[in-house]
Amino acid sequence: MHLTNLFKHWTYQVFSPGTVLRGKYEAFKSLLNADKKAHELMAELEEIYHHNTKVDFKVIENKYEVFAKCVGSIIEDLGKMSPSRYLDLKDYFKKFDFYIKFILAPPAVTVSRLFTLPLNEIPFDNGLMTGNKAQNLAMAGQQLHFPIPRGFVITTHAFYHFIESNKLRKFIDDILVTIDVNAIVTIDSAAAQLTEKIMCSPVPPDIEESIFQTLGAINWDKEHDIRLALRSSAVAEDSQSSFAGQYRTVLNVGKDGVLNAYKAVLASKYSASALFYRISYGLSDIETPMAVLALEMVDAEASGIIYTRDLENTHASRMQIHSVWGLGESLVGGEQSSDTISISLQKDQAPRIIKKQTRIQTTQTGFSKNRGTEIVPVPEKKQTRHSLEDQDALKLAVWGMKLENFFKVAQDIEWCRDGHGRFYLLQSRPLKKEEIHGKIRDCHFKDVTHPVLISGGEMACSGIGAGKVFNAEQESNLEKIPQGAVLVARNASPDYVKIIDKLNAVVTDIGSKAGHFSSVAREFGVPTLVNTGNATIDLFHGKEVTVYADEKMVYDGIVPAMVESPCARKNLMATSPFMRKLKYIMSFISPLRLIDPQDPCFVAHGVRSLHDIVRFAHEMAMREMFLLGEKRLRKIGGSKKLILEIPMLLYIMDVGGGLRQNPDKKKTVEMADLTSIPMKAVLKGLQHPGIHWSEFTHFNWAEYDKIAMNGGIISADSAMLASYAIISCDYLNLNLKFGYHFVILDAICSEQAENNYIQFRFSGGGDDMAKRVLRADFIKRVLDRLGFIVSTRSDLIDAELKGEAKSILLQKLDMTGRLLGATRLMDMYLKDSEMVSGYVEDFLNGRYHFATVED
Repeated sequence: MHLTNLFKHWTYQVFSPGTVLRGKYEAFKSLLNADKKAHELMAELEEIYHHNTKVDFKVIENKYEVFAKCVGSIIEDLGKMSPSRYLDLKDYFKKFDFYIKFILAPPAVTVSRLFTLPLNEIPFDNGLMTGNKAQNLAMAGQQLHFPIPRGFVITTHAFYHFIESNKLRKFIDDILVTIDVNAIVTIDSAAAQLTEKIMCSPVPPDIEESIFQTLGAINWDKEHDIRLALRSSAVAEDSQSSFAGQYRTVLNVGKDGVLNAYKAVLASKYSASALFYRISYGLSDIETPMAVLALEMVDAEASGIIYTRDLENTHASRMQIHSVWGLGESLVGGEQSSDTISISLQKDQAPRIIKKQTRIQTTQTGFSKNRGTEIVPVPEKKQTRHSLEDQDALKLAVWGMKLENFFKVAQDIEWCRDGHGRFYLLQSRPLKKEEIHGKIRDCHFKDVTHPVLISGGEMACSGIGAGKVFNAEQESNLEKIPQGAVLVARNASPDYVKIIDKLNAVVTDIGSKAGHFSSVAREFGVPTLVNTGNATIDLFHGKEVTVYADEKMVYDGIVPAMVESPCARKNLMATSPFMRKLKYIMSFISPLRLIDPQDPCFVAHGVRSLHDIVRFAHEMAMREMFLLGEKRLRKIGGSKKLILEIPMLLYIMDVGGGLRQNPDKKKTVEMADLTSIPMKAVLKGLQHPGIHWSEFTHFNWAEYDKIAMNGGIISADSAMLASYAIISCDYLNLNLKFGYHFVILDAICSEQAENNYIQFRFSGGGDDMAKRVLRADFIKRVLDRLGFIVSTRSDLIDAELKGEAKSILLQKLDMTGRLLGATRLMDMYLKDSEMVSGYVEDFLNGRYHFATVED
């Protein structure tokens, strides 16, 4: 294919050079448009990266897809302009593109029709099919022989099938890219649309059949009136990312409600808080398919959480057990404070209780007769009694040690006890504790004189945060919460996750560090104090406070020594999985190594990023257009002689909108026919009244002498001795021949300032080298003053001006035309640098005729 293109190019070059020029110009314009779009997209990606902006990863995928198409188009257009050069660029592009798409691509998934699996048949090496929650529970039951409820998992294969059979993928992706994490209304709107769409979509018949077949095959404890808990078990849940409390659990579900409950759990994948969490964590939607765990409900007398490490001192050999009466829903939801027992786990010693705290519990969560759950009173005799007996706490401590040893990491464990005293394991996942890097922080402060507003409670996440109070009891519209606020609320609801990035700290009246929000707060590093009792009363809306969670204190006002310490909240987004992935992607996109076109490393095989490719291709494209003026071509077919009032033989080649339509197909055109903006500006300068042309005739003496010396005969009107201009409405490539010197001027003058440029080259002359160098010095000084970047080598001048507005560029082109007219014979009468300095000032003050030779 490449050889075919080369043959076509060379054939046109020989037999129809006008066609080549038009094709090159069109490719150049296309390249400039793609270059502009590529830079815009690169800037958007860099802004997301450098500003730690949270967007759904689909936004990154979409922006990169368009960006990659732009880069591919740039390479293709450069290939059209010069088919035999820059062949390496496409290979480098493919290499960078492969690396980026590798990190953007979701894990490969083999989808089968295995839609359901009983817990006792779940394999231990396929979390992508069952999710971590179901797999961990199955492993604990099968390998450690823990008592777990009977149940089954509806696999991620069913989720994929549900999405595809209802044709939801594009709908979901289109909604996800509209989310602005900093605008709650966009999250809420996306969540409402997505959850409604899923709830309105039918469960495919083959999934339904599989669910009820498995449901009927399991030997449930209760043969009649089976009640199930349907819980999320999404991929990535209960792993490094906990997704604690972000997905829905539907309790007390009968057979007739299983399908709707299943859809409700699927839909919760797109709840506002789950969307925020996933986006913030840097996971794509496709990376987190939803499996659903269906467990037989246990009518719990008591429930709770085991943390196999003490969150306030993770290095100590201590375990904490939290418990409440009834179901654990209100505990993990942050709506209820718990009884706690701390247990010492010294090596070679049996676990022993070292601390016990009992809360007064007046209500508990229980089954509702109409399905679901309800809040009911705790019997009076139980209200002041600890919900967990000492011997049972020690039994649970042994559970905790076994599970931690098995999973090789500290565990966050859910358990319950039924009315017969039987314990059940409901969940075991990695414990979300804070990461402390480097040295242990010194967080002790002396001589703090600020009044203490709150003292006490439980530290759910350590650290210091300060700001204005946003009291959710006094202002319920979370859309109004400002950046850097201290959230004060009745309880630590998981719903607050969607605004967690705006919070410097959180203080609640009730709740537990065992709650879901507390887990997420630790993941995001937000200092959190729960169970203070009266925060919503004592901390007024709009009041400035400093929260010191480690010491369980809230101070009046901002305490500078605290907020400036290493214990203050840090921006964890910079090191989040999202930013780690984006950093990898941007390492192949934005670094710019090829800066100086004069550098020997400024070559195709020197590119090290897509930015390098864009930069190199743009520079080479401009050079290709500029070099058109260096080619000493015969008269180009289709060009027309421009009739001018000055003595200049100039042929015009229009490649698009540079001339008015010529219905008579005349071989000559006049100034009135010109519509090329840059060409008209240069000619305006050349024809300035201050330039005297009567004493000078435009002629290519160098070409004439070469022909004459070889015995040739040629007319002075020959096209071989003429100047040429390739023009369009906003483009000019001018090859101008004045006596023994030559000028190339290449320019774009459009409404887009970023595309605009002038490239200029001047060389040659009829006098000796010393005087030609003086003229070159004159031209350089003038161009410097006009704002060009100029370089000189002997009598050769190269100059460039980029990125100016159209009006400014027109002025520069006009002045360049005047400069060309004023210097046409200057090498014959310049004598020294002092004269050059005087002429520069004269020129800039409006003198354009220097033909009087001074002796």
